[in-house]
Amino acid sequence: MRAYIREIAWVIVAQAAAFIGGLATVKTAAAVLGPAEYGKLSVALAVVGIVQVCLYGAISQTATRFLAYASSHNLIREYERSLAKLVGFCSAVVCVFWIGASTFGVSSWLPLPIGILCIYAVINGIQIVLIATCNAARRRKFVAILQLAEAIIRPIFIVALTRIAAATANHAFVGYILSTSTLVGAIIVAWSFSSRIERCDPDPDPDQIDESVTGEHLAWSMTSFAIPFVVFGLLGALGSHGERLLLASWASWADVGSYALMAQLAMAPNVLFTTVVNQFYFPLVFQFDPRGTREIKRSFRLYLLISILGIVGITVAVAASGALLIPIFSTKAFLGHEHLLWFLGVSAGLFCIAQQLVLPGLRLNRPGIYMPAKLVHSLVLLGLSLVLVPAWGVDGMGVASLLSSTAYLAATMLANVWLKRNLNPTKRREP
Repeated sequence: MRAYIREIAWVIVAQAAAFIGGLATVKTAAAVLGPAEYGKLSVALAVVGIVQVCLYGAISQTATRFLAYASSHNLIREYERSLAKLVGFCSAVVCVFWIGASTFGVSSWLPLPIGILCIYAVINGIQIVLIATCNAARRRKFVAILQLAEAIIRPIFIVALTRIAAATANHAFVGYILSTSTLVGAIIVAWSFSSRIERCDPDPDPDQIDESVTGEHLAWSMTSFAIPFVVFGLLGALGSHGERLLLASWASWADVGSYALMAQLAMAPNVLFTTVVNQFYFPLVFQFDPRGTREIKRSFRLYLLISILGIVGITVAVAASGALLIPIFSTKAFLGHEHLLWFLGVSAGLFCIAQQLVLPGLRLNRPGIYMPAKLVHSLVLLGLSLVLVPAWGVDGMGVASLLSSTAYLAATMLANVWLKRNLNPTKRREP
């Protein structure tokens, strides 16, 4: 129990640092750039975010899911090599996109040069995978130090570059590249002093060991597990990062900046809370049941109850205090649409609850059952945006965001109902 308490404490420290650092970055960028340039920066980050969701996010999920499995079968080196190949493939895809976008003139549609977007996408993707691996290994203290370092250095880089050069989105974005590169270098150096990833479970359950599992089998299992997440990303890219891209087609950069700031204020505390819960709970679940053959109803119900209560509390607090939050984390220039925090707060809450409901499919290596839900989210957001945003502007996007998150939650719940009815193997109950 004491070990768990220490772990959750370090998880909280790590996510608190990430949360505070994220808000400090928002405050810094908003204050030095203003609404219009901040709008360009937010759209650039949305483009990179789509790459992360479609590619590197899939690898981070795979890293979390298979470390305990690889450790229990003495296949850590094969696990590392498989991750490296997946990261290399994704980086090659980004480079191909860079060449294609430059060749066909797509870069002219973007708020920042395509080159720095792709560079940051690769570096940030590597960081995501490395941190996911460290967390899967339950190196909570190391992850906390990394998150704290990022919280400190990123705002410093942004302020330095915008003061030395010019207060533009381009220079602020270079601050993101430099801070992420510094952290990736620190992780690699720290990793070089470790001969191998420590075993997560030094005494694995003999019933969970399968001697027939080989390195090739592990590599294929990891790849096949990652592929549905790539499809998720493609289907859900618009729903996860598309609001700012869609809004930029009809609204001014200043309105895009104001909307992006409010969306971050609504989503950030929910992401902080759910990440703390997930980073503590997921590695324990996967180590307890590497092959997904045991029953975990009791702990999952508690996990879900805590998640819902926390998300509801956060949603109400953020939405009710919107007029005070916006000047605190930006400037008064971003005021004017603060009533939208009720829409965006509830939307973020419903979206995060839906995200928590995907654990049953992940445990059983069946993430594909949530593909229709991701598609529904994106299609509803796109359809409503095309109708509401040209007529109502940012207000229309707030309504579209809320209704699309509602549809996503309903579709995820239906997917779990299908999973329960159609995939019910005999399981051993948790102790």
